[in-house]
Amino acid sequence: MHLRRALVPLALTACAALSGCAGDDSGSGAGDPTGSPSAASDPSESGVADLDVVACDLLTPDEIEEAVGAPVKEGTPSSGPATTGGEFSSCTWTSDDPDHPADAATITVYPNGDAADSARGEDAQELDGLGSSAFSSSFASVWVYVETGSLFAQWYTFNGTDQENLPHSTSLARAALDAL
Repeated sequence: MHLRRALVPLALTACAALSGCAGDDSGSGAGDPTGSPSAASDPSESGVADLDVVACDLLTPDEIEEAVGAPVKEGTPSSGPATTGGEFSSCTWTSDDPDHPADAATITVYPNGDAADSARGEDAQELDGLGSSAFSSSFASVWVYVETGSLFAQWYTFNGTDQENLPHSTSLARAALDAL
């Protein structure tokens, strides 16, 4: 059980960073058997790509704390090319609670919906009221289609279950959407 918990942050980081890797090359979700509302993959079209978004600039640590109900440190940015096209921008805010130092909030912005399409697994549950469409997936992750882009938001705690963390991840996604 301890090994599983220790590997979860590594798996989550890999999932967020590589989620664009599994997208199809067609740029549309037309052949997607899940029927997901894939956004166009052309970053020149209107959407998140046009916002020149830096994920760490979306929310302050106080806003993250309000969304997830726990204090966090300044965000740590990362970015790079998404294999689904364009550049992703990500930010991770780690817990500022000495009793829960490994808890973390993550927001990643992609210039297309293919990243969300590639993360949609059999466990995906549709969520209402976020972006043009949204779903939750493993480890209380929330994926939102925003115009032609997609957004990943997650609050992860070592001691919490997906059911306990999902409302916080949803609140985090809502705060990020409001900041866009």
